[in-house]
Amino acid sequence: AGTNVQGYVALIRQGRYGEALDLIRQKIPLPGTLGRVCPAPCENACRRADIDTPLAIRELKRFAADQVDLRELPVPEIENRPEKVAVIGSGPAGLTVAFYLRLKGYPVTLFEMFDKLGGMLRVGIPDYRLPAEVLDSEIDYLIRHGIETRIGVRFGKDFTLADLRAEGFSAIFLGIGAHDSIWMRIPGEEEAENVIDAVGFLRDVNLGRGTAPGKRVIVIG
Repeated sequence: AGTNVQGYVALIRQGRYGEALDLIRQKIPLPGTLGRVCPAPCENACRRADIDTPLAIRELKRFAADQVDLRELPVPEIENRPEKVAVIGSGPAGLTVAFYLRLKGYPVTLFEMFDKLGGMLRVGIPDYRLPAEVLDSEIDYLIRHGIETRIGVRFGKDFTLADLRAEGFSAIFLGIGAHDSIWMRIPGEEEAENVIDAVGFLRDVNLGRGTAPGKRVIVIG
C-alpha cells in the first residue's frame, strides 16, 4: 500500500499518536479496522526477524488508532469539483475510493444494499474480532468529509447504471464485494435442509437475524 511504516512507528514511539494516525491514513483510511483484522503478511517478511522478532505493525496501527477519539478530529475544508462520482458498495474498497476521491474534491455518493455501511467488514467478520463501535467510528469519520450515503438500495434492483447516468454522475465505481461462500461442489449441498454456508451464517448473525442451527452441529472447514 506504500504506507510510511518507519514514519508512523517512530511517531508512536514518541507518543505522537494523532500524527501517526494522520500518516497512516494517507494510504489506509481504516487503520483501527486494519489493525484488528489484517492477517499481517508483511510481518512474515520483516527483516527484523533475522535479529529477534518482526515488528508488530498491525498491533501498532491498532494501538495508535485506539489512542485517538475520531470525533474530536477536524475535517479539512474541501473545494468541490463539478464532477460527481457514484460508489456502489460500502465495503473496504468502496470506502477507500469514496474517501480519497472526496479529499480531491469530488462530490461522492455511496450506495449500500444493507441498512448499515461497511460491506463485508460489517457482515462478514464476527464482532469479537471487529467490534461494531470501532467500525462505526472509522466510517463516521470518513462520512464527515461530506460523503453522501444511500443505504438499503441494491444495484440492479433499485437503481441501474442508466439511472446514475441520468442523475449526472460522471464516473461510477463498482465495489460490490465478494458475498458468496466457497462451496464443496458436492451434490445437493446448496439444496439440502439445514446446510448453511459460512458467509450467509455470519451475515445473518451480524445483522441480528441469526438463529441457533440446532443442538448438534457439524462444521466443515
